[in-house]
Amino acid sequence: MSVKAAVGCPTMTDESSTGRRRRAWNGRRPGSPAEARQRLIDATQRCVERLGSSVSLSHVAEEAGVTRQTVYRYFDDMADLANAAMVYATGGFHERLRRHAMRAGSGPERLVETLVYAISRIGSDPYLGTLLDGGLTISIEAALRLELVQLEMLYLCEGDDGLSKTDRDELSELLLRLLHSYVADTGVHRSEEDLRTFMYRWILPMIEHRMAAGTAASDGE
Repeated sequence: MSVKAAVGCPTMTDESSTGRRRRAWNGRRPGSPAEARQRLIDATQRCVERLGSSVSLSHVAEEAGVTRQTVYRYFDDMADLANAAMVYATGGFHERLRRHAMRAGSGPERLVETLVYAISRIGSDPYLGTLLDGGLTISIEAALRLELVQLEMLYLCEGDDGLSKTDRDELSELLLRLLHSYVADTGVHRSEEDLRTFMYRWILPMIEHRMAAGTAASDGE
């Protein structure tokens, strides 16, 4: 989504819920549209931590020190803002996931372990679980656009996954759609170990085959 207005407008004041006037952006005007978006995302995360799934766009605006109209310059609605916050809300969950995945021996195994860990534990994460409980769904389009999964795949494969950009994009989409389907379908109740066995049987061979084919093609050039 394109940014709807530049940040470089004159400093202004707005009125908080306490009735006291204050400087916009809490007196620290962002230097770019990207910084403004990140500040709103950070404010959303703080609000979710305090208020849970009841957080509203008004809460975020109050936390960031801006008006609702200012928020709408950068995000279409609360769902758009919450999805952006979810995409960037890696924090401790991402660090734990990465530590777990890196214990596996190969790149393909690390990708499968990442998927198993995320499916099994994302719902119990204090931040991500709260957003999901509030009805927010994982934005596959946003995650792919930001190339978060693609970059993580390269990290887990130590910089060489043997895939072309097209293959990497398509595998990222497949993994995200698998994650989305399991998170969205609360009727599926596989244990983490059962899920691991299932993924190693069906998903791991496909990833290993594709990565090996890509590496062989590169070696033959």
